[in-house]
Amino acid sequence: MLVLRFKAVPVESCKFFFEPTEDIYRKLESGDEADLQYVASSIAIHIGVILIPTVKYDWGLKMEPEVAGQIRSAVYLPYIQIPFFHVGKKYSLGGILAHEMTHALLCSKGISLEDSKENELLTDLTAVFVGLGKLLLNGYLSEGGGWGYLSPDLIAYCFKKVCSLYAIDIETAMENLTSEARELVEHL
Repeated sequence: MLVLRFKAVPVESCKFFFEPTEDIYRKLESGDEADLQYVASSIAIHIGVILIPTVKYDWGLKMEPEVAGQIRSAVYLPYIQIPFFHVGKKYSLGGILAHEMTHALLCSKGISLEDSKENELLTDLTAVFVGLGKLLLNGYLSEGGGWGYLSPDLIAYCFKKVCSLYAIDIETAMENLTSEARELVEHL
């Protein structure tokens, strides 16, 4: 049985959540791999990933069309591939990076489940509980979305639970959410 422990202590939302500011989304929208790497590195630092994966767009047609991104292990460092289909889609890229960087976090702690679908669900759930819920909500509700493993309703529910668990004011926590994400959280 896998047990993840999260210490429930009051924190300021500005310290708990990775804030997807306009500057972050400008970098994600640029199509420049250096900007993509900058955001991935910022996320890694925020959640405590030591070995920061290299992030690259996959310009070939090797990835399956339904795959939004994937993390792989190279000899020394992991790397993340994102299909060229997502270039310029800032919200989708934010959600993909949140998910893939959470894979890196879980891997660094030796946490994985044998069943691949359960492992993907665990990854999305963990992303919310380590402060990446805003990226997931914005990404899964905008630009066609639908790339996540948890439903947007479940992500929003977990987002609200995290706010309650850490005594974070929900109104403050909803800063930097898209209007669609905000509406979903408000109506749960």
